[in-house]
Order: sequence, then structure tokens, then C-alpha cells
Amino acid sequence: MVHALGFSHTEFNPARPGRLCRGRERWIEPFEIEAPDEPVHRLVLSGAAFTDDSAADALRGLPHSNVDLAQVMGSLFPRRKLLAFCEDGHPADIPDDALHVELYDGHRSGGRAEEVRVRWVKEVSGVREIREVLGPQNEDVAGFVLLDKDTDVEALLDPIFLLTGFSTLDSPPARFQPSALPDVLALVKAVILVHRDKHGAALGIYSTVPIKTDGRLEGLCEKAGSVLVHFAIPPMLARWDRAIAEARTLWAEANGDPESFPVPRSTAPSPWERRRRHRRGGGMNDDDDLEDEQNVDDDDLIGDDEDEDDDDDPLFDDDDLIVEGEDVVAKKPRKPQMVRKARRARYEE
Repeated sequence: MVHALGFSHTEFNPARPGRLCRGRERWIEPFEIEAPDEPVHRLVLSGAAFTDDSAADALRGLPHSNVDLAQVMGSLFPRRKLLAFCEDGHPADIPDDALHVELYDGHRSGGRAEEVRVRWVKEVSGVREIREVLGPQNEDVAGFVLLDKDTDVEALLDPIFLLTGFSTLDSPPARFQPSALPDVLALVKAVILVHRDKHGAALGIYSTVPIKTDGRLEGLCEKAGSVLVHFAIPPMLARWDRAIAEARTLWAEANGDPESFPVPRSTAPSPWERRRRHRRGGGMNDDDDLEDEQNVDDDDLIGDDEDEDDDDDPLFDDDDLIVEGEDVVAKKPRKPQMVRKARRARYEE
């Protein structure tokens, strides 16, 4: 298996956060705010393990890169103190030296009975302490904030609660309020959120100034035997096969030999592309990219084009009409599978 660490540098608008992860996590519905005067910068890191550059069998998540979350944070913020914060925790998992511990009753995902839950914060520094507070599944804390010597921890409690306090653990869970990020970043220089990729955790680092990696990610990958892959959009949303192909091109330009790239070539066409072409009736081009989908306006994603003449609409026939007297007052839609079949037939025409 090839192990890879993927990262992206982008600007982030808390007023229009967009999608977060592919079906694994979503933002809490944001409340209305004005766009911040200064841009919020986002560094997202995830990983994957796969056999070839098609990434068809990829296991996605930072732990699959052979580099864990604590190593990444320890490398990007060496000898810096972080404040870990937990929301909706279990009382049995409260760590030693936790601060501002608060017990409360609440409903867990899918449950009708209220259970005792807990929120707390704890100051940590160094890879070992970060790893301990994250827990074995990287789920014991929601995130971290970067502390300075003069940071008032008590002043951070209310903004952190606004960021995480109204989370829902449904499917997919909504764990963070994007509109609260500017309030937290007004007090600290960086917020580190533990996001969810398909098969493991990922990191989203939100800051007032860009986070400089300065070759630190390259050093981590070299020690772990992993491949570093750059993405144009967050790795939780992007296609690994496309990013690997671009990384191979850059490797060839720098080294003159694309075959020396440390990811084997696939001998078969990408199953992902084949599925997409089948679903769209053969209309998908090999050059289409998920990044293009991210740039589509929301208005373009709602509904299909409607014909002015409903008589030719394959979704309905005369048996679907609801008639009162001599007037047609409504149309009854067919079963969902029939609607999909009719739409596909109309698209192919």
C-alpha cells in the first residue's frame, strides 16, 4: 500500500462556508453574519492509503497517511501551548488537569432519553500530550486553539461554546458553527478543528494569517515513508486520483522521469469515472473534476429544466391527474423509481 498525506491552502468565508466533508460531516446551519474584514485562511490535512494512482481502493483519513494528528500539530506548532476543548463528552473520559468541567444533560444521536454529558478544556503541549488528549480514535476532543502567553482562557469559553455548543450528532453530524469562527479568531491566532474524512479524522486549521509549513510536512512524510500530495480544494472533498496525477506531472518536471514517481500506475480505468459515466448516460468526460462541481452555483443544482408544455412531460400521464369537476387541480407524481427512469429517458433523448 502507498501512504499519502494530502493538504490544501485556501481562503475560507465563514458567512458562506460551503460543503465540509463528503457525507461524513456538515456545518451547523450558520446564522447570518457579515463577511469578516480580513480573510480567514484554512489549511486542511488528510491522508489516504491505496495500491495505485487510481486510488479506487483508498482508505481516506489522516491516520492512513502513516502520520497521526498529534505529529502534524506538533510539527506545525512546535513548543507552542494549545487549549484542547471537548463538547458532548463522556464523564468517564475527563482527563486529569481538565479545566472548567461542566456536566449537563442532553440527547445523544438517535436517543430519546437524556444522558449526562460533559464539556471541558485542557492545556496541552507536545506530541505526547496532544496524542493523549485526542484519544485512541481521535474523537475525545472537538479541537484546539493556539494559546499565547497573555491569552485569557476564561474569555475563550463563550466563543468556543458558540462554536461547538449547538452540535448535532445525527447522520451526518453537524459539529461546528462556522459563523462563530471570527469570534474565536479575534482572541487567538489559530483554531484547529478535528473534521471527519471517509475512514478517519482530518484536520482543519483556521487562522488569521496563512500557516507556514516551511518544509515541515515534507519532513514528516520523509520519516513516515509517505507521499506528500497538494490539493486545490480540501482533500475531504476532492479526488485523490486527480491530485496524484498532478503530483506525478510536477515530479516529472522536477526529476525528468515520471516513472520514478513513488505511486504505481493503474492498469485499469478508474471505476469512479466509469460509474459517473453510467449514471449520467455517457455524458461525463474524463477531464471533469470534482473541483468543477464545487464551483457550481446553488441555483444551478436545484431541479431540472422544465418544459413549458406539460403534455410532453414523461413524469406524468392522464392517470396521474387529480380532477375536480372539469378542472385539473393537481398532478400526482409517480413513484420515485419511475420518476428517475423517466428523467433518464428524457435526458438521453
